[in-house]
Amino acid sequence: MNRNDWITHLERLGNPAGEPVPALPPDRTLLEGTRGEQRLWRLCAGDADSAADPADVLEAVLGDRRGSLLAPDAFLAIEVWAECELAAVHALHRLARERRAPHLLDRTHEAIRWHLEHTQPDNSTHRPWALHAFLLADEPVCRGSGDAAFYAETLLHNMSATQARNEPLSRWILADAARELRLA
Repeated sequence: MNRNDWITHLERLGNPAGEPVPALPPDRTLLEGTRGEQRLWRLCAGDADSAADPADVLEAVLGDRRGSLLAPDAFLAIEVWAECELAAVHALHRLARERRAPHLLDRTHEAIRWHLEHTQPDNSTHRPWALHAFLLADEPVCRGSGDAAFYAETLLHNMSATQARNEPLSRWILADAARELRLA
């Protein structure tokens, strides 16, 4: 599918009534706490950690680690880590666009490359976090191989094949992915 087809498809799945889509996820726990994805989503909300500079928050979350954005050993279960990690990729991709920050987009692409090699979208989460980032990354990351688009398709399939398809958070993720594709 081309980008416009994806936008239409995701809008129909995520927001069939065509109502205004909130800018932030409906799950308030994404905006609270100290985990990396929570801190990135607070930056997306324009609510940096109390007195911290946004650049300091990004440095604290991303550090000098390569590959995945979040350290997998900070979690008890791989499934929980994968969900948080993909939520972080989703948030970082948005921050890269909003701030017009090529270094953040490069870091997002690095994480996407890492996931294409190391994680399977069919056993980690039923929420389609970062679906748009994978679709948009197919050219720069995979040189048109289709690997990133296939990963995105699998994320969407996993959500569609489970009860996650009826969950407000999953529907918001799809609607936000459509918005991000439109803005890219």
